[in-house]
Amino acid sequence: MDVRRFLKAGILGVLLSGAVVLGPAPASASNMYFQQAILLVHLPVPQLGSGVFFTTNLTFTASEGANTTVNVKCFNDALQRIGPAGGVNVLLNNTGQLAQHTPTTLLVTTDPLFTGIGWCWGSNITSPFNDYNVLTTIGATSDLTPGGILNSTSSTLVASNTGLAQLSSALGGIPYYTTNGGVQNFAVFVNPLPTPVTLLLQLFDVTGVQQGANLLRSFPGRSVQVLSIPAVFGVTPAPPATGSVRITANANGFLGWFVTAQLPPGRTTFIAIGLDVDDSTPLPPPAAP
Repeated sequence: MDVRRFLKAGILGVLLSGAVVLGPAPASASNMYFQQAILLVHLPVPQLGSGVFFTTNLTFTASEGANTTVNVKCFNDALQRIGPAGGVNVLLNNTGQLAQHTPTTLLVTTDPLFTGIGWCWGSNITSPFNDYNVLTTIGATSDLTPGGILNSTSSTLVASNTGLAQLSSALGGIPYYTTNGGVQNFAVFVNPLPTPVTLLLQLFDVTGVQQGANLLRSFPGRSVQVLSIPAVFGVTPAPPATGSVRITANANGFLGWFVTAQLPPGRTTFIAIGLDVDDSTPLPPPAAP
């Protein structure tokens, strides 16, 4: 699957429909840990003008303690490392200090292997005892300076969430989706581990009746995939307009986000995919790239 083309086509349909300016939505939950998986997007939107990108802004904060150095290593949607081989170090010398970063400052936009979508592993290499926060913001903007998407009045389709520090070895789910009003839904799955994982996805209507057959998707190590919900299930004549998705892993871990984009007035949401706490574990330090 051409993830870049698939996601870009869906987002463009919303951006070009007259999306309004929104402030960054609060993250769905606090998520502090010394290592986190982080979404990365940077796609040009020439239809909105020269230099406009659907892009990512990252705000790292040393919420637990001083002397926090977050090493950020990134991957594209073809499992390849992008950016400097040693990653980029985000220096946070004081408690409460923050630093803004973008795909440009993470040095991935000049990498010929970068396709426009990927993910990063951010790990505190100074001290595993100092957990940090990261606010991930996505949206369309021509202000590509760090923090620009948060401050520019021309930024559109803006939403924020956190990095993710836990993965599930079994159950997870998308509790609610709807296509009413022209909403488009994208499930962004990341396998942050070097070992492959297989996910079984099940689609349900609002009464809990399964729609269509079980869907199996394989994810190689360090991979990211974007699925259109509910279209990926191929239910005929049509999947339910509103429902939920149940996700089961084959013992290896996964995590991800659910992104929705609505045609006028241009609302969007950006939330973490729910993981069953009984099957969730922190990102394992030995798996860090």
